[in-house]
Amino acid sequence: MDYRNYKLAESIGFQIVDAGRLVINRLNSNFKDNGYPVTHEQWSILIRLWEEDGLTQNKLATLTGKDQPSVSRLINNLEKNDLVMRVEHPVDKRTNLIFLTAKGKKLQIGLIEQAQKTIEQISHGVDKDELEQFLRVLKQITQNLST
Repeated sequence: MDYRNYKLAESIGFQIVDAGRLVINRLNSNFKDNGYPVTHEQWSILIRLWEEDGLTQNKLATLTGKDQPSVSRLINNLEKNDLVMRVEHPVDKRTNLIFLTAKGKKLQIGLIEQAQKTIEQISHGVDKDELEQFLRVLKQITQNLST
């Protein structure tokens, strides 16, 4: 491939990052506009806890693909907003388990509705078969980069 033909705006990496940024902005906007005091990063923690409550910070970091300091910061902010709480691990006293509070559990339906709304907005006008093919290609790209 000739480097002189490279155009940043046409590169797959640029397109993925740009689209990802716009999706995150839209999701954050939908949360905010509907009165949910949560960012997409906090959402990534909450949704894992809705799937399995009482996870360790380390497990949350693995599941979200975030580093430990970032997860710690997110948990601190969620804790300040009374959405999660830390509970000492019954066996390993050095570890905390992260649980949803009643307030955190209550947000589940509304936040998922906003995530679904965001998906509808970003896929508007895209043929269903093309969207399925796009998702297969995106999964393949992710798999290629994970090895």
